[in-house]
Amino acid sequence: MAIIEKTTAFVNGAAASIGLSQMFTVTAAGNNPTYLVLTLLDRNEYTAAASQATGSLSGNGQTLSLSGIGGDGRGAGIVFTYQPSTGRYFSGTYGYLDQMVYTASASAGDVTNLSLFGTGNLSQANAYAASAYSMMQVDAAGYLGSVTVVTQSGFAAAVPAQATPNAIAAVANGFVGQAWNMNGCWVLASTIAAEAGASLPVQSTLIGLSGQANGEWIVAFNGPAGQSGNWQSMVTAGEIVVIGTPGGGGHITTCVAGSGSTAMLVDNITYVNGSGQIVNPANDGSGSDIIVAAPHIAAQEWAGVAASSVVIYELDTPIVTVTVASDSLATGGLQSLGSLFTATDPANKAITLWQVYDTATTDTLVFGGVQYSDHSATNYLTTTSLSLVSLSAGATATTDTLEVRASNGSYWGDWQSLNVAIVASSAAAAPPVLSQQTPNQIWAEAKAISFMLPANTFTDPQGQSLTYTATQSGGAALPGWLSFSAATHSFSGTAPITAQTLGITVRATDTSGLSVSETFLATVQPMAPVLSRQTANQSWAEGKAISLVLPANTFTDPQGQSLTYTATQSGGAALPGWLSFNAATHSFSGTAPITAQTLGITVRATDTSGLSVSETFLATVQPSAPVLSQQTANQSWIDGQKISFILPRNTFTDPQGQALTYTAYEVSGPNVTQWLTFNGTTGAFGGTVPTNAAGTVVIKIVATDTSHLAASETFSVTFAATGGRLAVSGFHPVVPPVSAAGGLAFHG
Repeated sequence: MAIIEKTTAFVNGAAASIGLSQMFTVTAAGNNPTYLVLTLLDRNEYTAAASQATGSLSGNGQTLSLSGIGGDGRGAGIVFTYQPSTGRYFSGTYGYLDQMVYTASASAGDVTNLSLFGTGNLSQANAYAASAYSMMQVDAAGYLGSVTVVTQSGFAAAVPAQATPNAIAAVANGFVGQAWNMNGCWVLASTIAAEAGASLPVQSTLIGLSGQANGEWIVAFNGPAGQSGNWQSMVTAGEIVVIGTPGGGGHITTCVAGSGSTAMLVDNITYVNGSGQIVNPANDGSGSDIIVAAPHIAAQEWAGVAASSVVIYELDTPIVTVTVASDSLATGGLQSLGSLFTATDPANKAITLWQVYDTATTDTLVFGGVQYSDHSATNYLTTTSLSLVSLSAGATATTDTLEVRASNGSYWGDWQSLNVAIVASSAAAAPPVLSQQTPNQIWAEAKAISFMLPANTFTDPQGQSLTYTATQSGGAALPGWLSFSAATHSFSGTAPITAQTLGITVRATDTSGLSVSETFLATVQPMAPVLSRQTANQSWAEGKAISLVLPANTFTDPQGQSLTYTATQSGGAALPGWLSFNAATHSFSGTAPITAQTLGITVRATDTSGLSVSETFLATVQPSAPVLSQQTANQSWIDGQKISFILPRNTFTDPQGQALTYTAYEVSGPNVTQWLTFNGTTGAFGGTVPTNAAGTVVIKIVATDTSHLAASETFSVTFAATGGRLAVSGFHPVVPPVSAAGGLAFHG
């Protein structure tokens, strides 16, 4: 399931009615969990003169009031069951969870914490629903989040959509000097958090209980969960700290400035500087009344506190850090912002967005080649990388202030400031300027890198020589696979076999010690496979079996990744049914159809990175030529013999069964066959051997099908030697004889 806290904190000047649908969006994932427990907790600390007023919860015509649950706590709870037919959570008494309404107390300074727990244990849910104290201890893992509702007399401001550390500190400082007799430290801390825009987790109410995250709040130190170490050094401004006091009590306080040993706190205590013990005097309206103390050194409260009792709550908001001690820019100059700021996230989430504006209306921000006049917290530029943004100084010498904040995809951090001195370009102290931003680079995995910055990347107004350095954008040294030559302003190395994006900052420093920098991105990505050997066009005979295996080196991958092969027709359609492709053996098989055609075939090779390359070749299906099935035997003819010789029917056959036409030639011999006729249709020879025929001639038979493909054979004819004719060798085409109708004669 998913629980989205739509609004985590509500602060009203008087009693207010708030629908639970304004607090939570519950998206069930089937029957998981089966039960949702809604708990209400109202702490009326130091209640001697309190009104005892609490809020109430209503739904389905029924109202649930809070009652005492021990100590200064008052609570109530309802168990809701998942309803498969609606996908919602339902109570037989109070109806649907998302239709219930909470009505806040009218009593000033009242704080109610509404929390959700998910469980599959109905018995446990029913037993402990009425007490948030009990529920958080028996089922801490089922905690799903909290919303805080505060009745704060005179409060009229809008509660921010989210809190930031600076907002927590500012709200806390706003309580300094107020009397705080009728409520204690948890109500104060919860009110501070709510007015800043975030609800404290309900676990913050109990000392010695493991801390739990609650939306924007994360747990930076968790002593009750077994974490150890110097917790005091971890405290920074905007955090809220729960401690067990040496005397056996408990306390919760807000850090408004400093960090570690210099942390400054705001809370509702008086303290004795010598012993560091917290003292809460009686609420009698006298000079001993409890007043929210001005910021004071943390050591006055933390003396003797055991780490095992400490929980530090920290907002999950990115922290922007300025990387330079000071900065200046000549009028008319351009400076990339990528190297001036870095950001970290307390929960180690990725920084997804940046926002930036500059305060001087004479200067502009440059993004994507366009100048922007963004000069306030309501008129800012948003980008995925500060390296894509530059400050462009105008013609006026002034002090400009850059304001930058970052987002982790869920929450924005505080604005961070950097003053930039805009100095006249004619002044001797003018720093170098970025004249040409280096474009982002793409480098192929495992390939050599050779990249030189253009000579005009940086220029110096005074013409001073420049010294170049290169680091990662956060200030760390370049990775081991990448080197930078300050002399040639060039990068070299071999890209790793790991896809990644590297921010690179190049800084140019003149002989006066003034500098400017730029940042660009270098993305290392896999190279696509390459076609190493083009498959030749194929010729396949009609009706014949097909067997084609692609050579092993048809495709190669620069990174040596394994390749997956697919084959389609060149237009993208599947191969025809008579042709199959085996991706494992890279082979084609099938039987060519009895239809002449040309097929375009595309083979694609894809590596494990999803990159691919393809080739296309042609496969032509064409008829097969006739074949000589039975060789005609050599003949011996006697002078004066009448010839009636017919080629056997199976001398030639055609694979496609096409009709054959025959022709006959004398191709060598004494040229004595003018008398011999041949019928190209029946394959019959005719005539009478002359009485003077002698020698041996070679006769060639050519069989041609209707596709004009042919086969041939030769056989010899030997005559009785009856005369002394001169033998003539050569090729003698057949022509129709004058006296032999319907026949073809050999002649010389």
